[in-house]
Amino acid sequence: MRKRVIEALGFARDLVRDNIELQECRHYGNFDEYDPQCHSCTFEAECQWLYHNDEFVALERRPDGELTAALEFAIGYVDAHVTRWGHQSGLCRCETCVWLRGAQGLFDEAATRAWNAEP
Repeated sequence: MRKRVIEALGFARDLVRDNIELQECRHYGNFDEYDPQCHSCTFEAECQWLYHNDEFVALERRPDGELTAALEFAIGYVDAHVTRWGHQSGLCRCETCVWLRGAQGLFDEAATRAWNAEP
């Protein structure tokens, strides 16, 4: 399950990176929590998510809850793009919509496991 979530995050990372405007970013998309400019940036949430979920971060050591939360953000981000593009994500066969359906199923499975594991 963890491996599948980590793999799913890769697709979202690529989409997020492709949609961040880095021309005026003095950190080149690397979120700096101590820089006020990062906190007032249009891409604050995306950069912060990338900072914590980049492929260079040891995702395999992250707690399940953090990985599930990262996947939840990714699903919301991708869903917003799909909606903006006018795709019907339940029917569309483009790579993004197919990923979205798979990621939603994976999230549901992870959430169910977490719910059943609680005392």
